[in-house]
Amino acid sequence: MTLLKTAAKTFIGDERRQRLRRLVNRVNHFGLARRCPCCSASLRRFEPFGLVPRHEAMCPVCESLERHRLIWLYVTRRTDLLDGRPRRMLHVAPEIQLAHLFQRQKHIGYLSADLTNPGAMVRMDITDIQYPDETFDVIYCSHVLEHVPEDRKAMREFFRVLKSGGWAILQVPIKGERTFEDPSVATPEERMRVFGQHDHVRRYGPDYRDRLVDAGFSVTVDDFARELDEHTVRRFGLMRSESIFLCRKAHRSTAAA
Repeated sequence: MTLLKTAAKTFIGDERRQRLRRLVNRVNHFGLARRCPCCSASLRRFEPFGLVPRHEAMCPVCESLERHRLIWLYVTRRTDLLDGRPRRMLHVAPEIQLAHLFQRQKHIGYLSADLTNPGAMVRMDITDIQYPDETFDVIYCSHVLEHVPEDRKAMREFFRVLKSGGWAILQVPIKGERTFEDPSVATPEERMRVFGQHDHVRRYGPDYRDRLVDAGFSVTVDDFARELDEHTVRRFGLMRSESIFLCRKAHRSTAAA
């Protein structure tokens, strides 16, 4: 088996090897009880995932998690992103499961960005975005701002580069009743204890919405997952507890009025 794996690594490129792995997993995990909206795999079940494993969290084929599947369903059912009109889209800290789906849409001028990930198309500090005002029609950024010390500055930058009439989905984990941050909590060990992850710098509460409004956005907190029936939630492996923060930038005429 080791010899076969070595041969596969030698003669099959990374991309082809990834496709082969997905094909094998698609067959091995085939079933009719579950379906991944990100890779369209029909599955017996989703896999556990997390330090404290969450039941049926990860797709065994594309490795999407609950939040990735929720966002793709939301984008396809509740937004106009896939209506065929030309769009410029910024995807921050691109999750591979969603990046592939966005890139397949020929009408979307897609740009992925990250501060450290070499797989992103451009290097970007979201507190100092290198693009002019009103560059993008759509921005998607998920589970990033809790890592950013100057999160309010990043929100203002997203507002600045979003076109009038455009929209953004800016997701963070909501973990408390109110947002809590303390710059003196600086070591990975302290951050793990206080914020729940070694590289988080705050714990957001539902008042996260207020920060987005302060940055200029009109914000809808959409409880899309809570509106779905139980069969749909189980079938797609979703979490009802995650709200979607849909942020809009008013048209110039509306803003002026």
